[in-house]
Amino acid sequence: MEIEVKYELPNEAELEKILEDEDIIRCSEGEEAETVPMRAIYYDTADGDLRKQDITLRVRSEGATAFVTAKWGGSVRGAVHRREEINIPVAIEHASDAPDAALFEQTPIGTALKSITDASPLQPMVIMQFDRTRKRLTFERNIIELALDRGKIITPRGCCPILEMELEHYAGPDPLAVLELGEVVSERHGLLLQPRSKYSRGLSLLGLSRDDQ
Repeated sequence: MEIEVKYELPNEAELEKILEDEDIIRCSEGEEAETVPMRAIYYDTADGDLRKQDITLRVRSEGATAFVTAKWGGSVRGAVHRREEINIPVAIEHASDAPDAALFEQTPIGTALKSITDASPLQPMVIMQFDRTRKRLTFERNIIELALDRGKIITPRGCCPILEMELEHYAGPDPLAVLELGEVVSERHGLLLQPRSKYSRGLSLLGLSRDDQ
């Protein structure tokens, strides 16, 4: 289960200010932030069969590594995003290839993916290119990843910028600690709640939504 909160940054200067925030520094316990270039390609069938079943399928390169990710189900309340998620590593040379549903054969989403992709081929829908500056935090006995993203969402019908902060719960007794920490940081730095995922914003550029039938 992926549990995270998302906020829009008002400008790029605020990104550096967040990294220098006294609470972020204290929670990071001296760990340095790393910046990783990322490129993600999101796939669906021509008829949007994955979207209709609330499934997201992407291939993302992270520096010299790559992963195929399936997300499904879940909910969004305010800034808190909850979704089931499975990540499977693939060779970096396949980061631009359409994912093979067979990778998920032994997972809870495997049957649904096979049924959809056997009937219709996958095609790229949305591409994202961004730099992610991230560091691991310890907050209220929880492990949380701070991610600051800047880049762009690319579609055949236009582009839009990415400039946001994500806090994702990795371990610990209270997944909603991400919201508690997020409220502190967002109030201090003038951040806005971002209830929509990057992929959802990309679909909007295409004139689509998850509710389209």
